[in-house]
Amino acid sequence: MHTGHLAHLTFLSYLSPKLQSVIEIAKDKLSTPIENGKYELFGESAFMMVVEEQTQPLEHRRSEIHRNYLDVQILLEGEEVFGYSLNPFTAIEEDLLTDKDVAFSEQLVDEKFIKVGAGEFIIFYPGQPHRPLVATETGPASVRKAIIKVHKDFL
Repeated sequence: MHTGHLAHLTFLSYLSPKLQSVIEIAKDKLSTPIENGKYELFGESAFMMVVEEQTQPLEHRRSEIHRNYLDVQILLEGEEVFGYSLNPFTAIEEDLLTDKDVAFSEQLVDEKFIKVGAGEFIIFYPGQPHRPLVATETGPASVRKAIIKVHKDFL
């Protein structure tokens, strides 16, 4: 897992050059007004979805993992808390990995939390548990974000 800010991408110079390129291309696309929707960056190897969502209390959000795609989640508007663990799930409760590249579980070890605001991003690697769209201490709110999916074979 990595965190950063779009204004300071030089701090990520140690990441894969391809991942840096994907984030730079996304940053360029996001620098002008952009509609919600899906945008190809490198075909199905790397694409971006711009969405508006509602955060929810922790107990209403599920932790997830992906097998094939890395997630880069960039907050465009609002604040969001992400739960995450540095350990794998101890068991998978709902396995949709084959069809949708996602599995869900509450079987977490040592879940931690981080708040992300506008302009900031967080990167989750395949297999890393993460719980998006958790409300901040002020309660549920709308957020607008870009979710970049990068296939592990692309890197």
